Parts: sequence; structure tokens; C-alpha cells
Amino acid sequence: MITSLDFQNLTEDLKSYVLLNNGQHVAERNYGIYSIQLYCVYGFFVEVYYLPGSDEIDQILALNSDEILNLYLDSIDISNIYM
Repeated sequence: MITSLDFQNLTEDLKSYVLLNNGQHVAERNYGIYSIQLYCVYGFFVEVYYLPGSDEIDQILALNSDEILNLYLDSIDISNIYM
């Protein structure tokens, strides 16, 4: 298991590998030219900044604060929890 700081210090290729093999997609949002995907991995959150139309990743950032999660509240479907 790694920390968010350990993750942030990985190469972009290793970050992608870790997310593909251990991450769980949580939500997505759009910001400017980016489609930002939110993942949970090893107990912390990671944002992946995609450039739509090119299928290229611009950035992969481990989040240091839970405050950013407020930006995703409208896109997270929790309706199946209450069934």
C-alpha cells in the first residue's frame, strides 16, 4: 500500500498502472477543456485530467484535501444505497 505522497511521486506511467489495477472510478466532472475523472485508490482520491477527443491524459493528481469532493456531489449516484 502507498500513501498519496508516494503516489504523487510516481511517474505518470506508474500512476496509470496503479489506477488501472487498484483504483475504483467514483465520479467525473468537466472543467474548462478537461474531463476530470475521480478515482479512489488505497484510501485516498486521485483526479485524472483527460483532454476529450484526444483520449490523452494531461495530469494525474493525488488529492490532499477532501474539499475537492464537493465538486463531485451532484454527479455521484447513491440511490441504490436507499433501496
